[in-house]
Formats: sequence, C-alpha cells, structure tokens
Amino acid sequence: MTEYDPLADLYDLEYVHDHDVPFWLALAGRENGPVVEWGAGTGRIAVPLATAGHDVTAVELSGRMVERGRKKEEDVRWVVGDMQTAKLDRRHGLAVCGFNSFLCLLTPEDALAFLRNAREHLEPGGLLGLEVSAFSPEELAEEPGGPSLHHDLSRDLPDGGRLDRFSLSRYNAITRLMEMRLFYELYNASGAQKSSQAHDLAIRIIDRDELLSMLRLAGFGVEAVYGGFDAEPFTPESDHLIVLAKA
Repeated sequence: MTEYDPLADLYDLEYVHDHDVPFWLALAGRENGPVVEWGAGTGRIAVPLATAGHDVTAVELSGRMVERGRKKEEDVRWVVGDMQTAKLDRRHGLAVCGFNSFLCLLTPEDALAFLRNAREHLEPGGLLGLEVSAFSPEELAEEPGGPSLHHDLSRDLPDGGRLDRFSLSRYNAITRLMEMRLFYELYNASGAQKSSQAHDLAIRIIDRDELLSMLRLAGFGVEAVYGGFDAEPFTPESDHLIVLAKA
C-alpha cells in the first residue's frame, strides 16, 4: 500500500476544481502524438484530455487511485507505477506533471530521476508541462509558538454532506521538506459525522531557479515559465509555477 491509497476515496471529494484543465487541453491540441500524465491521481486532468479525444496514458503510484480512475474513464491507459522508474511502451508528444505531483519527490535525486525518465518517454522535441504551487517566504516561515491547526477547506458534497480538512504543517528550510498532518472529517446531509481520519504527508518545496536547473541537468530546454494558467508572467506574488520544457 502506498501512502496515497488511504486518500483515494476522498480525492474526488476534495479536489473538484478544473480551472487548470483548459491550459492542459490547449497544450495537448498544440503538440503532436499521445499524452502521458505523471502522478495522475484519479484522473482529474487525464480524463478530460481523453474525453476531448486525445490518446492518454496515466501513470499513478497508488493502485486504489487507479481503480477509481478506471471507473471514470476506460479509454485512458492506466498504469500503476512510480514516475521515477515506470517504463512505458512508447514515446509521447506531451507529458503533464501537474497539481504538485512533482513536489511528492522528496529529494533532488528523486526529482532528477523522474525528469530523466520523463524525457526518455518523450519524442524528440516533445514537451513537458510541469506545474507546482509557488510559496511565499511568509507562507514558509515558522509560526511563533510552533505549528497551529488550520482549517483548509469545507466542501459541500453532492449528497448534501460536507467534507472538512484541517492541517498542521512544519517546513524545514534545510531539507526544503514540508511535513503535514491532514485531518479529514466527513459529515452526512443531516450534519452527523460519518468518519474522521488523519494522514501524514510530506512534500519538497522547489523554487523557480532550482527547477530550471534540474530541467537543464536532465537534458531539457526551457521554453516558457508562467505564473498561472492564463500564461501570465511568473512573479514573486504568483501562486503557481508552470514550466514548459522541450526534450
């Protein structure tokens, strides 16, 4: 069991946004050849790409995430595998690594291993699109007195219920690791609590300069750097860091 298996049943309840999907659809329409998504979860991005007629492979480490994805869209070629080492049977015109999947690689060596593997699975001149959250120094600063509990979201569910998520997080500026404990509370339509669970998760924060250096080390040429899904310039105030890189 991977660390993301316990979150599979909550993933589609927690992540309902699709504001980034038109960006990836536009790239898929621009590039030739099939598309691969690395770290696909349950297919929040891969499924709309396939529905739009693209030939999509989705690579995901969590078998339970893949099970849910297959129920949503059988036309996606689902692969249970580690994005550092998974070997596919063809090359692709576009590779997508969005929604912080890249931050789940917890060492520079792991990140480089993925980038080199991704490049091997692209056609010459193929495009890698990579998107991560951009954190301000204030967001990463240690809170006085230690971490405090934050109410991250409250999500109204189709059945009338509600999902709440709380979190505690601590950032290590030396390792760049942000360690989090996530608390999920699920309520039914009458307001009674159905379930609660806690989950430990870690991500490695990366800034623009380190990411661009890693891409070049892996043999990519950087085509563009954006601060959002409208292709706006990246600035210190940007919430997203999006890089397009050519193999």
